Amino acid sequence: MSLNKEQKNKAIELRDKLAKEFDSKKAEEFIENMSSKSWYKDFKLLYEMVRDKSYTISSKTKLVIMGALAYVIFPVDVIPDFIPVLGWLDDIFVLNLTIDSIKDEIEDYKNHTKKE
Repeated sequence: MSLNKEQKNKAIELRDKLAKEFDSKKAEEFIENMSSKSWYKDFKLLYEMVRDKSYTISSKTKLVIMGALAYVIFPVDVIPDFIPVLGWLDDIFVLNLTIDSIKDEIEDYKNHTKKE
């Protein structure tokens, strides 16, 4: 699937808006409530990357991660979360897309945490 320029700009705009609205307290509550979900480890890893003060990531990567986390946390998105099963598909898609787009950075982070 390829996005045109307008779609990319809208996606970047949404990402930046969500990153500004990121709330770490809501993220922590979300982690607590969703720990039994299969995608929980991915969410938690991304959350730890932006919160880890001993690890430096670029501002762009941080915005991408925070935008994805905010998208997953907020119940109102493309497919509202209250719709059983379908409501989480877009959230999982966003997480997977984010992970795929920063996979090298994730590997660096995993190596960083192994050293500690």
